[in-house]
Amino acid sequence: MNHGTHKKHKNRDNSLSELAQKIKPLAEDIIWIQKQAKSLGIFVNDRGLLECTGCDLVEDVAIDGSLMTYHKESNDMTDCGLRFEKMDENEYRCPVCGTVLKAQFL
Repeated sequence: MNHGTHKKHKNRDNSLSELAQKIKPLAEDIIWIQKQAKSLGIFVNDRGLLECTGCDLVEDVAIDGSLMTYHKESNDMTDCGLRFEKMDENEYRCPVCGTVLKAQFL
């Protein structure tokens, strides 16, 4: 690597480091906002919506941003009030039939 190429890499590394320092507070704010939204029951689109493979219960997002569930085979798409139980970081249990589903993270 010649001296000019080394200097370009060093300048790029410094620029990336400066950019990361500028972005870090924004990223921390986004994480805080997502936690607040989750605590209010708002779906923050951090994973795919769940659809049980053992029965017809599905998740959806209501107009106010909250998670809702309904039975896909039903003509009534109002929230039935059931929620998939979070078992660990990426597994959820269906409250109707007990099927364990893996969430797809976005």
